Amino acid sequence: MRDELINLTGSLRVAGGRDRQGRPIVILHAPQQIQSFDKNQLEKSIHYVLSIYSEETRRKGITFVVAAQKSNWRLTRLCVRHLLHGLSDEPAQVIVVRPEAFWDKRVDNCTRSQQTSQPIYIPLSRLTKYIELSQVTSELGGSLEYDHDNWIEERVKAERFFRENTETQTELERVTKILTGAKQGINNAARTMTQTSATYNNTSHMANSLIQEGRNMLDEFGIAKITEVIGQDILDTRNKIDKQLSLARTRLLALHQAWANLQKSIADAKEVTKLEIGVKEVTEWLLNSGEDLLTSHNQVGYDIQSAEQLRRDHEALELSCRETYGHYAELLHKIDACIQAGVVIPDDLQAQREFMDFVIRSFATRLERRRNILISSARFYRLVSEYFQKTSDIYENLVMTPNLDQLDKAHGTLMQLQESQNNIDILEDALVREGEKLTDLLAMPVKDALGRDIRVEYGADILNIREILDMTKARSELFRDNVELQRVTLEQGSHIYNYEKDASQAIVWLDDLFEVMLKSHCQVGCNVNEIQHQKAEHQTFEDTAKGTYEFGSQLLNAALSLRHSCKLCEADNLALTTKLEESWQKLQTAANHHMTRLRVTAVLHRTLDKHCDELKEITERVPLVKGEELRQLMISRESLLLEVARMIRLARLLKSRLREPLCPQQ
Repeated sequence: MRDELINLTGSLRVAGGRDRQGRPIVILHAPQQIQSFDKNQLEKSIHYVLSIYSEETRRKGITFVVAAQKSNWRLTRLCVRHLLHGLSDEPAQVIVVRPEAFWDKRVDNCTRSQQTSQPIYIPLSRLTKYIELSQVTSELGGSLEYDHDNWIEERVKAERFFRENTETQTELERVTKILTGAKQGINNAARTMTQTSATYNNTSHMANSLIQEGRNMLDEFGIAKITEVIGQDILDTRNKIDKQLSLARTRLLALHQAWANLQKSIADAKEVTKLEIGVKEVTEWLLNSGEDLLTSHNQVGYDIQSAEQLRRDHEALELSCRETYGHYAELLHKIDACIQAGVVIPDDLQAQREFMDFVIRSFATRLERRRNILISSARFYRLVSEYFQKTSDIYENLVMTPNLDQLDKAHGTLMQLQESQNNIDILEDALVREGEKLTDLLAMPVKDALGRDIRVEYGADILNIREILDMTKARSELFRDNVELQRVTLEQGSHIYNYEKDASQAIVWLDDLFEVMLKSHCQVGCNVNEIQHQKAEHQTFEDTAKGTYEFGSQLLNAALSLRHSCKLCEADNLALTTKLEESWQKLQTAANHHMTRLRVTAVLHRTLDKHCDELKEITERVPLVKGEELRQLMISRESLLLEVARMIRLARLLKSRLREPLCPQQ
């Protein structure tokens, strides 16, 4: 490759200098003999040298210095012509350095007009007008050091790097394209990974080696040439190497990303396959094992024990389904997580998931319906058992064995019976509602996991429930009749107790009135007015006592009638009646005796007052009358005195009687 570059550069030298405008300088040594000139080789050399520089440098322009001091005019002109032809599309400047004798011939223009600017023909002494001597080599009178062999060595390294870079990046693109173009699916992706694994490793190693080599070149390239001036070719080559390294890194990252994507696609494909298997397992279990389990459990029980046992069996069935539910929830979580992670879920898996959702919802609905039926059945038979047990207890304790001998407990028993009847009514309503609800649940259509109607025979269970409801209704009517009869009996017993209790209170009141009369109503007044007032009070007292007696008598008569109706013993009632009569007779006798005293005393006081008035009148008339009138007056006086004497005797007798008690108890 060194010889190739030597031939390729030919007579061109890139020493690294710049003209006064900062453009890089390329030196062309004009041939001394016509045999050594090759225009094709010159064009190749020009093309290669131009390729060393960047586009930006070439746009700014490059200065070509033709060292023609030792060449003749004809060869120089030929060389310049082909140079300008090779630079036809470049904004380059051409400076031709000729010996001093060339100007003595006064040749002003020796070239044809080209697309570029006209070449400048100057002697070596005028070269400093365009270029400083420090920017040219000693061949042109400058001081710039240049080692062509060293330059060739560095170009060999650079060209080798560029060639390897081209090959490596081509391989990177090819392998990346293979990896990114792998077909979807775990088998295709795995096959692609297996086939390209060695190629990927080799290409990655090649790219890493190239990048490391490029870094080393950046650290070493042009170091031996660096003096006060760094050539533009070195700078552009380093920039080109740096850009190629960046491109290589980018494509290597793309390769790694493609490989990672391929690995991810394989992992995603494996995960999708697992999800598909899981969805299939859940769906098949629901359609086969789960459906068989539900089909084999279709009884609802015939009493509380069987219903509770079926409910416990159903709970065990639900526990056996919990693993499937957990697997289902895990699958949903994984599918959602894959979607959020950017994993492409195939349409088939989406359709399988939707079908699994539909199947498990149908299965869960049927399982829930079965659970509701068993709960309703257990509640119904529990209510039936409780209803029959409570009605039997109430019938035995409160209806069939009434204890009316203890009338004081009749009211409490009545309240207990009414409360029990209310509880039984509430229990009966709940039983009927639950039975109707259970019948409706059993009559509803049943669908399998696929939503198809299936036939489940619940006719016998529905008939059994309706018979129980009819039995409950008949028992309720009989129970209500017996309870109503017993309620009436207890109410009568309660009335008997209350009536006789009030009658006893009436007897107490009569006795109290008797005591009050003996203490406060046995005095006799001293004059007619006082006695009249006492008579009025005594009459009111007698009316109160009579009302009390009549109240007690009516109560006892009513209680006696109720006792006849209830066929109860009448001894207590008769005893109270006798006691009431005795109290009333005792009070009435004392009251009549006291009333007689008041009346006799009142007559005595009126008679005495009358006799006193008559005696007073006679006393006043005696001085006024004589003769026969006086005699008649005296006869009247004698008769009046006899009456007065009789009344005095009567008063003495009344006084002795008033000292006697009204009754023996006083």
